[in-house]
Amino acid sequence: MTDARRGLSALAPLPSLHRPLLARAAVVACGALLLLSCAHRPSAPEGQGVVRFISDDWEGALARAKAEGKPLFVDAWAPWCHSCVSMKAYVFSDPGLSPLAGKYVWLEINTERSENRAFVERFPAEALPMMMVVDSQSGQPVRRWLGSATVVELAARLRAAALALTPGAPGTPGQEALARASAAEASGDHAAATEALREALVTTRPGSLDHGQAAEALVLRLHQDGQWSECVYLAREEVTRVAPGTALATLVATGHACALKLPEGDPGRVAALQPFEDRVARLARDPSIVLLADDRSSLYETVVEARKARGDLAGAHTTAEAWSEFLEGQAARAVTPQERAVFDSHRLAAYLALGVPERALPMLEQSEQEFPEDYNPPARLAVALLAMREPARALEAARRAEKLVYGPRKLRVLLTKAEAEARSGDSHAARVTLAHAEKLVESLPDAQRSEGMRGAIVAKRKALFEPATASVASP
Repeated sequence: MTDARRGLSALAPLPSLHRPLLARAAVVACGALLLLSCAHRPSAPEGQGVVRFISDDWEGALARAKAEGKPLFVDAWAPWCHSCVSMKAYVFSDPGLSPLAGKYVWLEINTERSENRAFVERFPAEALPMMMVVDSQSGQPVRRWLGSATVVELAARLRAAALALTPGAPGTPGQEALARASAAEASGDHAAATEALREALVTTRPGSLDHGQAAEALVLRLHQDGQWSECVYLAREEVTRVAPGTALATLVATGHACALKLPEGDPGRVAALQPFEDRVARLARDPSIVLLADDRSSLYETVVEARKARGDLAGAHTTAEAWSEFLEGQAARAVTPQERAVFDSHRLAAYLALGVPERALPMLEQSEQEFPEDYNPPARLAVALLAMREPARALEAARRAEKLVYGPRKLRVLLTKAEAEARSGDSHAARVTLAHAEKLVESLPDAQRSEGMRGAIVAKRKALFEPATASVASP
């Protein structure tokens, strides 16, 4: 799934799975402005079952790949993206990728860092993680995916991409269409990408890897382009044609997100919402469907939000209880601190949904100790403490996060800090912080800035200085 919760950065919201299941209604890519730990398991030497990444050096990695005659794999991520961190902790470190480790040059790009501005501008992405396979000879993407994947799914994609780049290897019309769609998405040509994805969908076999990729990518593209009715229609048509797994979870969650966008009386909304919600709930509970735990968590999140949206508060609470139990079980089974911290973001969200934010404090305090350079634990602590009506402690945590945060995500921390200042009775400090937030937005490069960021500042100012509309910050 994906994390389109870039929230206040340039990424438009995607369904929660990709928000990870998106736009708070949503899909499997990255979700609800929940901050996540940037810590991840360090790469181990080759031969120990994990791939070794070059960090934040597009030109160097491309040159190396070209010199070695290998394709380049790119993982574009961000520290706040829980889907991204899940991939680092559970997939890129998995021994199942060992047979592919030497077939690619591997590059990770932190999209929040200023030194990666040229890459972000060249390869825009509406959600994270964004992964690409690049032909090192031409420098052009031949496959591009938004969102996470299990190790088995990723390995299959990489084998298919490597075969497509093998001289003389037979290709199919569907694979060629997927390649065109990837190149078009990478260049920001959404119309061409949509056309190529439609072609891929009708020229690939239902149930196949290529068909699942085409359906997943097309439903996300339709959501991003605001084509709500067509998005719903596609998701309903393809739900029985996509093999069980991450692509199916994304398809259903995104279909639900699009249905929520339709007008209240629209027949398509009425006909789709409950079936999509029921299907998402079944996927969340079905252990036979292989998903990353983080993606399954996003399905629970989508059900909670769906039930809240239709006024079923009791059902939302019951689902949130099951969600929190699932996450606590996953965290308890984590082998490393990095694996455990993957679930901090969603655990906080589940506790907020249950009205018990205090349950998040021990895990977040532990993460802050284990990852002292990561801004996410103190930023999340500030959110939890605000929900607990402890603004003074929240302000201390927000200040700690402010010292560590960088890039577009700093805006979220500043908004939380302003709220803590206002709730502590220092309205002047809150106004100064919001002024700093405005300056931050104007200083960001175009690829990292959006109107939504300015709108968030306006909304926060209104909430803080018009008490009747005030609300607790997002996690």
